[in-house]
Amino acid sequence: MKKQLYLVAALSAAVLSSCNPGRIYSDRVSLAPDMVWDMDNAILLEADIADTNQLYDISLDIRTVDFYPYANMWLFVKTTSPSGVSREDTIECILRDEKGFSTSNRMCFGEVEDYEIPFANAAVFHDTGKFKFQIRHGMRMEKLPFVNEVGMSIDIHKQ
Repeated sequence: MKKQLYLVAALSAAVLSSCNPGRIYSDRVSLAPDMVWDMDNAILLEADIADTNQLYDISLDIRTVDFYPYANMWLFVKTTSPSGVSREDTIECILRDEKGFSTSNRMCFGEVEDYEIPFANAAVFHDTGKFKFQIRHGMRMEKLPFVNEVGMSIDIHKQ
């Protein structure tokens, strides 16, 4: 039953992301089947940027299950341009409100929680080519449980 639930969630995510005509990049890395994100396990993503005149909105995509034990998640995101220039950002992802309710875009009722965390709004890429993104969690717990997927989406900025 769990495998079917995850299959339905994955297919729904694929359909929903295909409905966004301004999306130029979307990718996720699965941490299944154990759903444990080790602090030393960096999620590596590469996005090909072709237009330096365009503004972009960048989001971090996090998928957890209901048992995720915290109200937030700290992430370290290192961005490296094709020319080798790097920048590192620290992001606090709020996953539960002050009453303990999920802030997710819930895919279905039950276990799966999808979060789209704004990372950069109206961002400019100064180079064309492949940008590398390295995402690590910065939680105190070395092995962060109940994290299913981590990814990123890049959309053309809506003015």
